[in-house]
Amino acid sequence: MDQIQVSAVFASIAPGDLAEFEQVAAAALELTTPEPGTLHYDWYFSADATTCEVRETYADSDAMLAHVGNVGELLGRLVELGGGLEGNVFGSPSAALAEAIAAFDPTMYRHFQGK
Repeated sequence: MDQIQVSAVFASIAPGDLAEFEQVAAAALELTTPEPGTLHYDWYFSADATTCEVRETYADSDAMLAHVGNVGELLGRLVELGGGLEGNVFGSPSAALAEAIAAFDPTMYRHFQGK
């Protein structure tokens, strides 16, 4: 399976930071428009808007690397506003992708089975 799926959670957005978080997130979404390998890039807020989960699917490791390169500058600000980042990566990332995201210390899940 070449596809890479990601669940990225910003779990502690302070009420005073919500408006800026939304603005930076909107800018990140805009940057993904020209990314042909970004298949899904959906943002969800909890009912109280203190947690935001981003559900992402990429065609392959190269597509996710391109995405990280595009939004990298904004990601740092989102991490600050979101109180950190917890990530889960599903699939078989390339060595280059694993190295590029290592600083975020994501939990990696290898594909076992499915349709």
